[in-house]
Amino acid sequence: MASAQAIKYFFIRKLAKILINGLVWTCRVSIRGDRAIADLKKQQVPIVYIYWHRHIFFNVYKFKHTGARPLISLSADGEIISRIAREFGMEPIRGSSSRGGMRAFLKLLKAVRQEKSEILITADGPKGPARQIKDGTLVLAQKTGAAVVPIGWYASRVKIFHKTWDKFIIPRPFSRIVFAYDQPLMIPPHLGEEGLSNLKNRLQETLDNLEKMVIEESLQKAGNKEDR
Repeated sequence: MASAQAIKYFFIRKLAKILINGLVWTCRVSIRGDRAIADLKKQQVPIVYIYWHRHIFFNVYKFKHTGARPLISLSADGEIISRIAREFGMEPIRGSSSRGGMRAFLKLLKAVRQEKSEILITADGPKGPARQIKDGTLVLAQKTGAAVVPIGWYASRVKIFHKTWDKFIIPRPFSRIVFAYDQPLMIPPHLGEEGLSNLKNRLQETLDNLEKMVIEESLQKAGNKEDR
C-alpha cells in the first residue's frame, strides 16, 4: 500500500505538470541564440547549461524529453523538483555543494563523458546566495571539455515570489516568453585558480546581463510595463 507521502508526491508532480504545460501553452514563446547550440551539437561538444535558480519553472518545460540531466539537491524541496523533472522525462542527478556533493560530481562526470548527456545546473542553487555561481560548475566543464552555456528567460507578465530567497518567477497566462542562450564558453583545461575565479565573475555578469536582455525584449514585445 502506498504511503501518504508517496501519494502526496504523486499528486504534486501530476498537478505541476498540468500547471506548467497548461500555463506555457497559453503563452507565445520566442527563442534566441539557438544557432550556436545547434553547432555545438553538430560537433558533438558536451554542454553544461547554467541559469539562476529563479528560472527553473520554464526551463523544466524547455528541456522536457531532451535527455538533459538536471542537478537537483537532496533537500525536501529538491525531492519535489526531482519528481517533477522526471514527470517531464528527465533523469536528475541528486546532490549539492552542502550534501552529497562528491557523489553528484562523479555522476555528472560520468553523464558527460560516457553518456554524452547535456547537464542543467542552477548556478546559485539550491539555497543561494542568489546570483553567486558555485565553483563546481566550472570544474566540471574544465574536466570534461564541455561548453558552458548561460541560459535565461522572462515573460511580459510574471508572478514574482518576493519572499523566496531567489525571487522565483513564473509566467502569467497569455504572456510573451523570451528564452535565450548566451554564447558558449570553453574553459581551458590548465586554467589556474585565479583564472577560474575571473571566469566565475564573468559568468555571473553574463547571466545578469542575459536576464536584463530577456526582460527588456519580453516587455518590448508586449508594449507594456513589468507586471509584478
